[in-house]
Amino acid sequence: MIMLTVGFTFTYMMEGFPNFAHTTYTAVGAIASFYLTKFYQINPYLTWPLAAVFGGLVGSFMYLCIVRPIRRNGGYQDITLTLTFIVLATVMPSLFYIFNWWARYLAGTNTRGYNLRAYDFVWNGVPGIAITSTAACLLIVLGLRYFLTQSKLGLSLRAVSENPDLAATIGVNTLRAHTVSWFISGALAAVVGSIMTLYRGATITGPDGLIISIIAGAVIGGVYSIYGAIIGGLFVALAQDLMKDFFYALFGLNIERWAQLLPLSFLITALMLFPNGIFGLGGFNLDELKNKIKLLRLRFSRRLLE
Repeated sequence: MIMLTVGFTFTYMMEGFPNFAHTTYTAVGAIASFYLTKFYQINPYLTWPLAAVFGGLVGSFMYLCIVRPIRRNGGYQDITLTLTFIVLATVMPSLFYIFNWWARYLAGTNTRGYNLRAYDFVWNGVPGIAITSTAACLLIVLGLRYFLTQSKLGLSLRAVSENPDLAATIGVNTLRAHTVSWFISGALAAVVGSIMTLYRGATITGPDGLIISIIAGAVIGGVYSIYGAIIGGLFVALAQDLMKDFFYALFGLNIERWAQLLPLSFLITALMLFPNGIFGLGGFNLDELKNKIKLLRLRFSRRLLE
């Protein structure tokens, strides 16, 4: 959830429109891991880097062949791009059916779902994917932080997201910055797809309905903040699980019929309290919180002295 929300926020920061096909990229990583594991007997964990590269190339292709030409032609670009990616989210699974047909009828492999749980390991009764996916998420988040704050390319991405015209005038390669941002977004989604094959399996449509939760997490954190995306994605994921358990106890399995109301409720609540997100303009301010804590400490110490 965190990696998908960060990837979604990445493209929104750079382009200014929501990529509704973002979760569909997960099938790219799932197919890559499934193919390499089933046909070449490679450990599924070792397929994650290649799946990330493959997903990143798909993301870069989307920018160079779809987003950039539409941007170049002018007009109502954001509306056109939003509708285009809604269509892509519907059409892309049909392309994945080609792989399924080939694998099933020509290679004799069942592809009803991309499930590799049989290849996972267990450590002290805990599935390996529970440990490795958490570690992978932490490493990726730390790596992105270093990339965005310390590397020259990462700083150029931030400059382009804030003011592309000004960044271009000072010599920043805006084409490279946009392409790299789409590569990162596609790579993150593909890694999630690879993880899902070991968790509970993946399908050609990706995680059904999860785009609503991702948008909720991005909005809660602030759509122009990577750190906000991390907090928002984690909050929505944990809150959904906790609330589902609570409602399961009250209503049983009927909760599945209206489970999608949970992220929608988070979204509405966040917009009411923080219209620009917790880390957006007018939202949560860490410096302001620190100042308030210092002020409270000062008042408390004065009262103690009195």
